[in-house]
Parts: sequence; structure tokens; C-alpha cells
Amino acid sequence: MKLASIVGLWALVCGTAIGCSARQASPPGFADYLGGGDDGGSSGAAASGSGSGGGSSAPSSSGTAASSSGGGTASSTGGGSSSGSTSDDGGGLQTSSQVDAATGDNPEIDYSQTKTITMGTFPVPPNSEVFYCQNFANPWGKQVDIKTYDLNMDTGSHHMFAFYQSNASDGAVAQCSAGGLTYGAFTFLSQTPKAVMTFPATVGATLPATTGFNAMVHYLNTGTTTLTAHVSLTMYVAKEGVVTNHAGVIFDNNATMSVPVSSNPSNPTPYVSTSSNTLGQDVYILETSSHMHKFGKSFTATYTPPGGQAQMLYTTTQWDEPMPQVFSTPLHLTSGTTITWSCTDLNTTSSTLTFGEYAETNVMCISVNIFYPVTNVANPVLGTPIGGL
Repeated sequence: MKLASIVGLWALVCGTAIGCSARQASPPGFADYLGGGDDGGSSGAAASGSGSGGGSSAPSSSGTAASSSGGGTASSTGGGSSSGSTSDDGGGLQTSSQVDAATGDNPEIDYSQTKTITMGTFPVPPNSEVFYCQNFANPWGKQVDIKTYDLNMDTGSHHMFAFYQSNASDGAVAQCSAGGLTYGAFTFLSQTPKAVMTFPATVGATLPATTGFNAMVHYLNTGTTTLTAHVSLTMYVAKEGVVTNHAGVIFDNNATMSVPVSSNPSNPTPYVSTSSNTLGQDVYILETSSHMHKFGKSFTATYTPPGGQAQMLYTTTQWDEPMPQVFSTPLHLTSGTTITWSCTDLNTTSSTLTFGEYAETNVMCISVNIFYPVTNVANPVLGTPIGGL
């Protein structure tokens, strides 16, 4: 990937300091992250605790699941496997199927209820960025608690959202009406072509009975020939009664930011954009990460408890597929804690850079935190009401 226009949540590459430590220190069953992209200097500074993580891992994704090949419908695998095999992209991590072969299945998952949604294929012309969406009815037709998301995309993929869609019915793939600024409630997103995320024991992402999905993807083609995009998302759900903590996302977006023209574009002065959000409830952070566009040179997020001092939450110098920080012990932030996030950009152009969807010509500065518990499972997102990635 040459560009990135989504917050990078699920990319771990062993061989980088945080890549290996985050894999080893992940909470029981929380994540097996697969995906490409060298971190190139990303570092999560918050303490992640110690230990190997242990516990059950993501289920196998190497089976023979049936899924629609372009019709956009969800299908049950019956055997608990997705339609495409999830493999290690060369980063040296174990795949989820390799882990399961050694440790056994996740006891909280009902594998007979596994479903896969597959977007219809679409072209990605040379030297272009495209945004495509497709609606899917609730694959189960009832309220479920999702324990594992298993995403498979291919060359040119940039990011994927599984937005919640009330009263959704199966639809056809089409260009998103709001382009890269499409937004809604969600509990899964990824900027890597392959990503597997499993929530820890007792935690899951609840999908209400009348809610389906709006699958939204951004593809980028920097080559000279047209690409054909493929996207599938397999979801493994919990057995009834095992999920007592419902997961959500703290999405803090500085949607009013802009970066002025520098007096010397060939050697621009760093420009810092800062924003903050005060939490209205206690939260337990499972993972934290960031998002910038190509002009971004560094990102820092801190948290300040009521009456306390600011402490580091996350920092990175990587704008493209930043390495997430996974907490082995969830980070407890009390109500009234303020999250402050800043991005340093270098404007090398002759025009003011404004907030927008395109990684090559716009800027973004976003802090994203996966947490529990949410108070409203139909809208599991805290933070700014304005989206756009």
C-alpha cells in the first residue's frame, strides 16, 4: 500500500518492536492481526503489561465456507470457516488457523452460526481512488454477539468498514454516495487486506435484530492496469449468554482541521493540529491507534484523568498502516477523563490542506480506541459525530 485513508487498527508485523510485543501481550483471545505494511517507526507508548496473552484465539479461516461471489448475500458456513484462507502476509506471526490447531476452538463461539458477507466485485481504474458500498441484511435475522471478525481483501485495498445499517436489505455494490466520508455506527474497521479480530472472554460486538451492515471499502490503484476488487467478511458469533460486556469504538476525529501554506514549501514548518474529547462514562480500552494522511509526520494521544496529569496513550510516526497498541490488561479510563490527540503535518504544497477523504491531497487526524462496555448496542460509538476516512 502506498497510501492510507483509514485509521489503521489491525496490522501487526513481527520484526518491529511493537509488532511482536503487541502480539505477545494481547489480552486472552483478543486479537490475531494479519496484514501487510512495515511499521516504519510506529510505536504505542502506553504500557501493555506482560505475559503471552494465552487463552483462546481467533477461529480457523481455512475451511470451505460457501459465500456469494458477487451477489452480496450472507451465507452460513456451517463449519465455522470463511470463504478465503487467512494467511500470514510474511510478517512472521501465526495465523489464526495455526493457533487453533494447537490450542483448540474458542469455547465461547457457536461455530454453526458462522456467516460470511461478500461484496460484489468492482473495477479500480489505474491511478485512482474509489469508494464502494453495499448493504447486507442481518445475516442471522436476530440479535447476536460477534466474537470474531475475519476480513479478506486483495491488491489495492485501503480500508474496510462494516457500518451498522438499520433495517438493511441485501443490495448491489455501488459507489458510495458520500464517497470516503461515508460514516455510521460500527464495531469493525481495518486498513489491512487481511485482518482477524477476536474479542476477549465475555466481550463481544452486539448486532441488534433489525440491524444489518453497510460494507464500505476504499481501494487505491497506483498502477497502470485496472484492478478487480474482492471483499469478504466472515463473522463468528458467541453462544447465547456468554457475552456480558458489549464492545464499541471511541472515534475522535478532528474534522475541522486545516494546514496552512508554509512560507517555504520546499522546507515547510511543522504544523500541529490538536483536539480533545472528555469521556462521559468509564471505559476499558482494549486497543488504541491513529490515522493520518501522507502529510502527517507524527501522531500523539494522551489521556488526563480528572484532577490528574496527562499520560501517554499512543504515539507513532507512521501515517500509512500505523501499528496499534493492544493492552494485555484493558486500560481503565474513568468518566471525566480527557483524551487529547495531535497531528504534526508538513504542507509541501502551495495550497492550504483541508480535512478530506483523499490521502494524497487532504489531511486527517483521528484517534481510535476499541473499548467496552457500550451503553447502547445500537450505537456503539463514542466521540465525534462526524466521520470520514
